[in-house]
Amino acid sequence: MDATLWKNSSFLKLWLAQLTANIGDQCYSFALLWYLLQATKSGTALSLLAIPEMAAGLMFYLTGGVLADRYSPRLLMAGTDAARIVVVISVGVMASFGVGQFGFFLAAQFLLGVFSSLFQPARTVALKSILPLELLGRANGILDTTFRSIRILAPMTIGLLAGSVPLSALFFANAASYLVSVFFVLTIRDSLKGKGGSTASKLTLGQYKRDIATGASELRHTRDLFYILLFGNLGYLVWLVTYNVGFPFLAERMDQGNGSTLAMLMGFYGIGNLLGSLYMARACYTRHLLVVLIGWMMQAAGFLLLTGGPAFHWLAFLGAALAGVGGPLIGIPSVTAIQVKATDANVGKVYAINMLMYTCCGMLSSCLGALWLGKLPVERLFLVSGLALVLLTVVGLAVEKRNHTTKHHSLDL
Repeated sequence: MDATLWKNSSFLKLWLAQLTANIGDQCYSFALLWYLLQATKSGTALSLLAIPEMAAGLMFYLTGGVLADRYSPRLLMAGTDAARIVVVISVGVMASFGVGQFGFFLAAQFLLGVFSSLFQPARTVALKSILPLELLGRANGILDTTFRSIRILAPMTIGLLAGSVPLSALFFANAASYLVSVFFVLTIRDSLKGKGGSTASKLTLGQYKRDIATGASELRHTRDLFYILLFGNLGYLVWLVTYNVGFPFLAERMDQGNGSTLAMLMGFYGIGNLLGSLYMARACYTRHLLVVLIGWMMQAAGFLLLTGGPAFHWLAFLGAALAGVGGPLIGIPSVTAIQVKATDANVGKVYAINMLMYTCCGMLSSCLGALWLGKLPVERLFLVSGLALVLLTVVGLAVEKRNHTTKHHSLDL
């Protein structure tokens, strides 16, 4: 792993900020799910928690992209983390008093989704501003590896603590983690590209619309980047329903409803994710679309192996791990391509457009899951999903080869 990254104090501080915030987020997620389960005794209620965040993303990602490109990403990150402190403390206070009104928690999830939609484009812009282009892929890999490692390790530690501390304390721990994140973010050197915020013009509604049009125009005219984001997101039309619906139904088929089988499937998928992230943290590449397509091909191979899960359990665990390896090969090159290929003035907006594409594909996939649920055998779901990703990869490889050949031909001329 390149030591140059760790010698960059701004990157180190950004990494520490994300490390502490990610740990706090795991505390919050665990506490919220467990508290609402006890308060509502409803699986339907828990399934609704993701909807406000997705709605917030659809409404505010573009706003976050525009703000990140016009103002200081450092101050935007600090401001959104400070706002999240207020939200999670409010949730902690309500939980400590035993308040169970579900609408309040949905509203809190919506607000957290809003602030996340403003934070993520700012972080993407900030990372580009503090690192040379050749280190961005590895930096994104390191941040992704950190997130996935915490997602695997933190719940076990939190589960041990949950029995000895009040559940509301975990919400306050999340608030403390955001406070530490604010501290590290504010100590980062402001953008090396000169986005201090003080020289930015006033943002009017008309200028906001023009900014969005500028970002969309750049994506439309930068063919390489457009195809990377297009093929990077189309696969989520089948991925989300396969993971969220297919895995639980497959676990039920494998072990007659034993929940530990589902935990093992998700665990193997998470291990695959971590291995993929570790690889991407060391990889050097310039053909971003090719890496994305390799990721989808690994997902496809994993899903096809999962079709044999009910008969051969080891195939299911191998398939889950293989599919998991593909995940980081899709997400990390997509973000890196935005940072490398988009102009400095449009990185945030193009990232926001990418997240809108992802959210729309995810919502459509959820709708497909509702239509499929109970109508087809789970093996058929994995088979159809795997074949769909194979088709996506084949078409994408043809496009990637044509673009690569055209680019080399232009350079020769």
